[in-house]
Amino acid sequence: MAMRLTPTRRTIQSYEAQHEIYLHEWNARQYKVPLHLHNLIARVPKAGLILDVGCGPGQDTRYLRRQGFHVCGADLTWSFLQAAKARAPRLPVVQADMRRLPFPLQTFDGIWAAASIIHLPKVQARTLLRKLFKLTKPGGWLALTVMYGREVGVPRQQWIAGRYLAKWFKRELRHAVQTAAWDVCSIERVTHQERKGAWINVLATRSGREKNCLVVRQVSGRDGGVRRTRS
Repeated sequence: MAMRLTPTRRTIQSYEAQHEIYLHEWNARQYKVPLHLHNLIARVPKAGLILDVGCGPGQDTRYLRRQGFHVCGADLTWSFLQAAKARAPRLPVVQADMRRLPFPLQTFDGIWAAASIIHLPKVQARTLLRKLFKLTKPGGWLALTVMYGREVGVPRQQWIAGRYLAKWFKRELRHAVQTAAWDVCSIERVTHQERKGAWINVLATRSGREKNCLVVRQVSGRDGGVRRTRS
């Protein structure tokens, strides 16, 4: 009898089998800095250490390094890490399961987790949030992005077939982050920013200093620009 694949193994196999499709899609786009990443950058001290959880081929990891931060990208898909090193041979990346990250406690000033924990069942995602808290220094920050909605499982139609995806509602996500001991600074639903569809952006801190809850949002106006507003 064939062994049933776990959600993580199934997702990684899907990414490995279709990595050329994924990389072609992302390489064809002009890189656009995620608005939510600005919220993390504004809070982590220059030369601070940021962990990019589920870094993929390293687009955001490279940007953070160009901004003067020390960075480390972690991903379990080997083909993505090879692509990251091909673009930036000295970029610090490690192949690691996000559920078992190989770092000492209180290592990072900031954690960036964009569209990564969506590949975990929610019980495992809640455990990961607690582990990320322990990896963060007091006063450090978490910027998290997940898909919005109720669906959990392997959708029949998705551009990378076979991936496990777990969507969240704001209320349950806030509870999960707070239960992991984070102080939630802001949580908001956004649509069609760097990725299609509806997503939730969370900004949270491991208390240790005064919270700065000004967040970057896209607002409509004559200039279509970016504003900092208090959540």
